[in-house]
Amino acid sequence: MAGRKPLPTHLKLVKGTARPHRLNKDEPKPTVTVPEPPSHLDERARAKFVVMAELLARHGVMTELDTGALSRYVVVWCRWIDAEAEIKRRGPVVKTEGGNIIQNPFLAVANKYLLQMAQLESECGMTPSSRSRIRMAEPAETIDPFEEFLNRGKGA
Repeated sequence: MAGRKPLPTHLKLVKGTARPHRLNKDEPKPTVTVPEPPSHLDERARAKFVVMAELLARHGVMTELDTGALSRYVVVWCRWIDAEAEIKRRGPVVKTEGGNIIQNPFLAVANKYLLQMAQLESECGMTPSSRSRIRMAEPAETIDPFEEFLNRGKGA
């Protein structure tokens, strides 16, 4: 579909851009939770998944529907860590068998993973710029109905 991705209703409400005629009344409203890491993840990815899921849930943006996106993020994160380890081991430039000096191929791999991580971080609200688009509305002052009833005649 062309154009911008639609914002979820709860983000429209938080940002203050919600218009009643544009809201999806049938939009699913998943509950915030910390899902179990998928079984296909290795030990390191599972540990990162748990840490990130708890952090995101603490900020109200992790649901069980987000498991796939977070799984992709931790897989890419692990691959990035491996590529960075190779760059540290060999350096940013390497010498070929012919004696030429070239950029370490793992540098290109690491940069590709960084781009993938940035896209996934933005999708999940894990970057400052993606969070800056969201403004938390001040909670409405709750008025006790009984207090309002008692104060009704004081202004006259």
